[in-house]
Amino acid sequence: TYPGAPGAYPGAYPGAPGLYPGGPAGQGPYPGARAFPGAPAGPGPYPAPGQPPSGPGFGPPPPQGGPASPMKVPFELALQAGLIPRMLITITGTVNPNPNRFSLDFKRGNDIAFHFNPRFKEDNTKVIVCNSMFQNNWGKEDRTAPRFPFEAGKPFKLQILCEVDHFKVAVNDAHLLQYSFREKKLNEITKLCIAGDITLTSVTPTMI
Repeated sequence: TYPGAPGAYPGAYPGAPGLYPGGPAGQGPYPGARAFPGAPAGPGPYPAPGQPPSGPGFGPPPPQGGPASPMKVPFELALQAGLIPRMLITITGTVNPNPNRFSLDFKRGNDIAFHFNPRFKEDNTKVIVCNSMFQNNWGKEDRTAPRFPFEAGKPFKLQILCEVDHFKVAVNDAHLLQYSFREKKLNEITKLCIAGDITLTSVTPTMI
């Protein structure tokens, strides 16, 4: 639990579009969490994936009523002002049929502040590896994710919430893991790179 954490992290948006079968339908916020002031706490739907806030650099919205066209992988999202606490990045897509791995990298120049790397076939097991790389040196790997929520050929919704000193990661509206910052200069983390064995549908940054 996140005692007294501001903001109702995934599950606070009942009926959100893109809720996948088997996902909890509109469960309440995390235990101990308070609804963030000004955030919709009721049935007001969360912005639909692919409907980013107006502004350049977020990719084209899908045609109304039609399916979103896949985005090219590797994909790069510019974060002009850098990361900001309470920034939520929602990524929707589908794992490829015979995947090996995919990765998300939050980058500061050539440094990687947060590397999120689900691996489907490492020594015949599935594992999520988190790490950071500074001056071309990888840090200590974090392999403590309690479960592996990605499946070959299946759609997913991946949400990364930037907090003051850590990232929270949720998959299909359920919290997965937390990763403490090893790089504190959030405003210098200006790029998100997504690569690997997935098809991307949308990448949407919002503030909550």
